[in-house]
Amino acid sequence: MKGLWILIALAVTAVAAADPSRSPDSIRIDAGALQEAVANAPPHAVLVADRSRQVEITETVRIEKPVTLVGLNMRLKPGLAKTPIIEVLSEEVRIREFTLEGNGDSVKQPDRAPLILIRRGRFVVEDGETNNSAKDGVMITPVPEYGDIEHGVLRNLTARDTIRDVVSIGGRGHEGLFVRHLVVENIRSYGSQLRGPVEVSDGSEHITVRDVYAESSFYGVDVQDHRREGMVNRQILIDGVQVKDCVTAVRTANRDFGHNGLTIRNVTGVDFRADERWRPLHVRNTSNVVIENVRIEGGPPEGPWVLVQNSDNLTLRNVAIVDAGQDGAVVVVEDSNNALLDNIVITGEQQPTRGLEYRVTADETFGGLRIRNVVASAVRDVGIALEDRSKSGGLESYFVTANMATVKADLPADRRVVEGNL
Repeated sequence: MKGLWILIALAVTAVAAADPSRSPDSIRIDAGALQEAVANAPPHAVLVADRSRQVEITETVRIEKPVTLVGLNMRLKPGLAKTPIIEVLSEEVRIREFTLEGNGDSVKQPDRAPLILIRRGRFVVEDGETNNSAKDGVMITPVPEYGDIEHGVLRNLTARDTIRDVVSIGGRGHEGLFVRHLVVENIRSYGSQLRGPVEVSDGSEHITVRDVYAESSFYGVDVQDHRREGMVNRQILIDGVQVKDCVTAVRTANRDFGHNGLTIRNVTGVDFRADERWRPLHVRNTSNVVIENVRIEGGPPEGPWVLVQNSDNLTLRNVAIVDAGQDGAVVVVEDSNNALLDNIVITGEQQPTRGLEYRVTADETFGGLRIRNVVASAVRDVGIALEDRSKSGGLESYFVTANMATVKADLPADRRVVEGNL
């Protein structure tokens, strides 16, 4: 008999774990009175709303204790300005299985606000929808009152017609405030007018972004600063980005502030829209960069499709460019010390004038350039070109070997090897 009771207890525990609304610690609530429910709930309570019932919000609900919110279905009143639906002001807050509707179609951009605003760490936001936000679905940014934001998870989020980002991570590095150790995964954006699924910015460190999809948006992932020294991003991993009908898959809108440590892996994109400023893959002003396993097809009519600028200790490898028929080079690297460019393939029925081009544009001397395993044998002019577009800069050393491409490497250098190219 005792064994039977143990089995029953284990079964109840398993059901509660799968469905928090059946947990003995859960509390059924009216989402229309969420602020009162949070105030009355004990710490770490599970508050469960009826997801089938939508309620309209006219003021921000502030979460100031550790609780779990399940099943929220809330919408902002049309025209209501500068008002998030939820502001998280406590650690250990979980928000899951929710649908939040903004008012991006009735609020102008100067009056924008995210749907969820997070000020504290150790949070989890998962399994939700954030639609029609005038700003972001979820925004994570610190304030002096609470200090740095440490640790958090955002996963399984989808947004439609969000004006800016589904997930926006922004430190305040110019004030000494940082966001650290976040995992962001399985984020989907459809119809983001000005941004895309994920932004990492302004003093973010050790951020992992995985499995991102963007359609009819501006970008897949953006790593940037907002023009103030100290807004430095460090150790950002981006793994798995798919885009369709966007301007760029991944970009870094960084100034030369000391951004350091960026890995970009497994990027695919089709049907890109033309933009005067940004390329389908565009990285700049970042040291210690690894970019690998990239496939771009259907890029804009003008190149390049891959552009890396002022980024030392660069590894760019396993890149496939398909049907790039424009004039000029389709892959360009500028002003980078210790750059390894490896296994870059230019393929398809349409071929550009040039395949890979390394340029010196700054009045500095660069070195450590290695180019190998490039396949650009069908381009219309030159497969690999090294060019000096500076007044007094140059290349100190370079090695161009074992490529299936014609090579135009006329730059003088103290040490150079150009051999074994077909």
